[in-house]
Amino acid sequence: MRAISWKVLLAFGFANLALDLLSNPQTMLPLALAPWTPPIGLSLAFLLLFGLNYAPWLIGITFLIGLPLYGLPPDWLAALWAATLLMLGLTGLAAWSRHGLHINPRLENLRDLSWFLVIAVLAAWLDAGVHVFSRSPEAAPDAFAWGADLVNFWIGALIRVLVIAPLVMANNWQEWRKWRLTQEMFLQGVTIALALWVIFGLRYTDEFKFFYLLFLPLIWIAMRYGIYGATAALAATHLGMNMILEWRALHAITVVEFQMLMLGLALTGLFLGITVSVRRTTEERLLRREADLNQALRLAAAGEMAQALAHELNQPLSALANYAQASRMMLTDLERHGPLLAETLNKIADEAARAGKVVHRLREFFRGGTVRMETCTVGDLIDEGTTPLTKRAARFGIALSVTLPANLPDISADRVQIATVLLNLVGNAIDALRKGGAAERQIEIEAEQIDPGMVRLCVTDSGPGIAPEIQDRLFQPFATSKPEGMGLGLAISRTLVEAHGGSLDLVSRRPTRFCFTLPVEAGSSSNPEHRTP
Repeated sequence: MRAISWKVLLAFGFANLALDLLSNPQTMLPLALAPWTPPIGLSLAFLLLFGLNYAPWLIGITFLIGLPLYGLPPDWLAALWAATLLMLGLTGLAAWSRHGLHINPRLENLRDLSWFLVIAVLAAWLDAGVHVFSRSPEAAPDAFAWGADLVNFWIGALIRVLVIAPLVMANNWQEWRKWRLTQEMFLQGVTIALALWVIFGLRYTDEFKFFYLLFLPLIWIAMRYGIYGATAALAATHLGMNMILEWRALHAITVVEFQMLMLGLALTGLFLGITVSVRRTTEERLLRREADLNQALRLAAAGEMAQALAHELNQPLSALANYAQASRMMLTDLERHGPLLAETLNKIADEAARAGKVVHRLREFFRGGTVRMETCTVGDLIDEGTTPLTKRAARFGIALSVTLPANLPDISADRVQIATVLLNLVGNAIDALRKGGAAERQIEIEAEQIDPGMVRLCVTDSGPGIAPEIQDRLFQPFATSKPEGMGLGLAISRTLVEAHGGSLDLVSRRPTRFCFTLPVEAGSSSNPEHRTP
């Protein structure tokens, strides 16, 4: 049980007083069709929002506020008893809603609204029963009149609950502070007033036929502001309509008919408003999750970039280590190995420069997909991508051959990135041949123009082939059959090729054959029919 807050009691008192001042509850009795009194919707909303321990305080405030407005009724004890009985019933319904049905009093989803409608129907019957059966027996001549009054009371009470309670529950104190009057809101209010004027103000019009005009501003407001705007629009519409009905002093049956139409309008507005609010809440939740996912993806991309850099730097760093070790050995006989040492040191510088380019280009690519396109020949690309591996292939007795047709057109590519792709493919082939124990160790690199705008390069090895269990996920990150591998080489290679507008695929599992395509440089001439072995 939460402590009683004087701010809540003060807010209830002012709201109760304002609703009483906006209506004249004696005008349409005994039908009790005035919009606000008794404050059943207000009391139910406060019980749901702030707790059941406010029930006795709400009874006292309602009774005391009525004294200066209407004076002390002659049968004040019976009136107080009827109010207490009504509040006890509302407290029971609120307890069932909060602890049995677990309704969120701020009506945040369709389930909350649906169950609230059930509670509203029961609360309206409770209100109608208390008022009808607490009257003197002379108030109705027969049982039919009692039943008619009961139904009329129920209609009026249900509309009061559906208009006031959702308005207070959905637009709680935090939501009210967000409201800012805008030009659009002013126009929406004018539209409601204009619709009421067309319905009731024009002569020779049938009010019932034009009642549908009130749905137009309600739909507009509900679509823009959800349940918050729909409840405010219903309150404004209901207040305006009741003021007109009271001013025109229409027959009670006509008033009941308009109340029935207002009931349909209220149900439509509430369900439309909650649907819009739920959709917007879902969209906001999805946006937040998307933002969290983007953050996670950025972190994953950072990790992937670190893995990619480690993977791509492995070969130049290994070459640097080998060259450095060879240079150390040459230092023991400097006179004999002086020229070779100078050549080795140049290779160390070249490998260091290549490692720097790899780091720089991969960092650019992972940051924003940057590709530095330049015109180059296929032969130059193959030389740049295979030269660092020729000695390694020779060390394991692997023959590396290149077959290029004559007049192959120039291509447009990022030299460093495509060289990285070739290094991955050829390096994987060397690893497969080195560990596979094949009798014939051969790697063949071929290139051909497959159409006027595309060149295809293929790397084929005579190794043991790709294992069937890894074939389907070969290009996924971290998929590898090598114990020391990270499974990023093919994934990075495909990403780099696709960034160039090409594709990288496994064409044959055994012998292993990978092919990727690159775009031809615009304006480059070729004769694809002329081939050389």
